[in-house]
Amino acid sequence: MIRKFKVKGLRSPSLLIDMILSDTKEGILVVETDGDEQIKDIENLLKKYNLKYEVEGNTVKIYVGEIKADRSINVVGATCPGPIMMVSDILSKMKTGEVLEIICGKNALTDLTEGLKGMGNEILKVEDRGDGTYRILVKKGEKKEKEEKAITKIDELFIINTTGTGNAEKAYATFMMADVALKMNLKPTIFLMMDGASLALKGECDKVKHPAFPKLGDLVRDILKKGVKIYVCELSAEFRGINESNLEDGFEIAGAPTFLNYLSKPNVRPVWL
Repeated sequence: MIRKFKVKGLRSPSLLIDMILSDTKEGILVVETDGDEQIKDIENLLKKYNLKYEVEGNTVKIYVGEIKADRSINVVGATCPGPIMMVSDILSKMKTGEVLEIICGKNALTDLTEGLKGMGNEILKVEDRGDGTYRILVKKGEKKEKEEKAITKIDELFIINTTGTGNAEKAYATFMMADVALKMNLKPTIFLMMDGASLALKGECDKVKHPAFPKLGDLVRDILKKGVKIYVCELSAEFRGINESNLEDGFEIAGAPTFLNYLSKPNVRPVWL
């Protein structure tokens, strides 16, 4: 059960939430607030009851008890695009509003969460099970048939590298462009695919050095410190023997759903290298 309500304008929103919690045995409470002061008031209450919660912007998502799933699927061990196809097949047979439990490996986590959101579903919860697998609870949504066209401001850059260490110039450009994007208040994301996946092999970027620039590995680490996401195509990584054991620190393996979800965002400008 998911209950949504607003506490905007209330001096002590925790009083209202306390009353609602006393009548709630299980489910998710989605609370829309005015901002920091109300969130702190709510957090103090939730810590008192030792309840799990998430803060997203001005919204607080509170988990009460155990959310019951209508169906469950285990896709551990399946590789891209297997997990998203298996999950999509089950969701297609479920009713809008029903909850699906997904057990997956780290390799499929980003693809599933990004891909399912892109399909119009709602990710209710993501749990690290502590054994290398994750539990995702997703509520089936209904994608709108028609969406109003509007002028969208481009505020994200999706930099796609397909050449890797085979083209040092483009390799440098990938991370330098991300740095410039940050300075222009754009949010850059890097996706390495095909030969671009070679940049993800541990220590590989440290082998590339242009006389006029810092070592490529130093540029990569600097970009990561600034919070830039670097994804590596799962299929391309497999072809080159790259996995979690020899993946460069800070890089994340992802697949087609993540890639296509970024390309489908109206506020994102793709750049191919």
